[in-house]
Amino acid sequence: MFSGKIHVTVGGANLHLWLGEDPACSLCSAPAGLKPILVGCKTSLSQGRYTWHHNQVLRCLASAIEEKRTATNAAPLNAHQEVQTSTAFIREGERQPTRAPLTISSLIGTARDWQFRVDLDKSLVFPPNIAVSSLRPDLILWSNSCCRVYIIELTVPWEETIDEAYERKRLRYSDLAAQAEERGWTVLVCPVEVGCRGFVANSTIRLLKEVGVRGQAQRRTIKELATTAERSSHWLWLRRKEMAWGAKCSLSSYATHTQV
Repeated sequence: MFSGKIHVTVGGANLHLWLGEDPACSLCSAPAGLKPILVGCKTSLSQGRYTWHHNQVLRCLASAIEEKRTATNAAPLNAHQEVQTSTAFIREGERQPTRAPLTISSLIGTARDWQFRVDLDKSLVFPPNIAVSSLRPDLILWSNSCCRVYIIELTVPWEETIDEAYERKRLRYSDLAAQAEERGWTVLVCPVEVGCRGFVANSTIRLLKEVGVRGQAQRRTIKELATTAERSSHWLWLRRKEMAWGAKCSLSSYATHTQV
């Protein structure tokens, strides 16, 4: 897979030394290297290459959350509560087990009217009944019955800047969260990160747990997120010398190009 291990071998200096390639970026003339090409090229940014990269990962994350939302809305309302209130048999001399605190996924399980919007294919409009804002988070998950909303913002950064990306996105939505809270909503601002070399940050794993994506489904989603980020980065690398960037690039094109 395309990972940080190849950072040493594919830097501009080594490509120039071994293959005679120009050590400068073909698009913006800055020094070439894995980091500049994947997250630091101004031309790639303006052409939409990084937006394409981000949206590949976002589509994968949105699919997992939508699958869980649909299953939750379709489940009987008392199904989760019955599990929580069941009484366990305790043998003589044994201690009563400590009851686990109600989890975020349990709170999601108490409503069946969850709605979902994702900023893909068409511009997202923030629900005006929650707050009036021109901001466009990547994902919004909310329930009118329990007045709870998740504002989810994805970043696909260089792995060493994950913490910085988290704080930046958290602050971006602080005013929006405050406005929604004034209207009586419980707001969770959830910045999440999947590194461009495939590292799935703890923030992303926490979100999956909070929306009830656990166990095998969680492991599958984490693997898909990592693979999508790596493959998308590899595609950016393969096309690093091409001045044009098609608006309809896809990972299916990547698969065809890299087929043996």
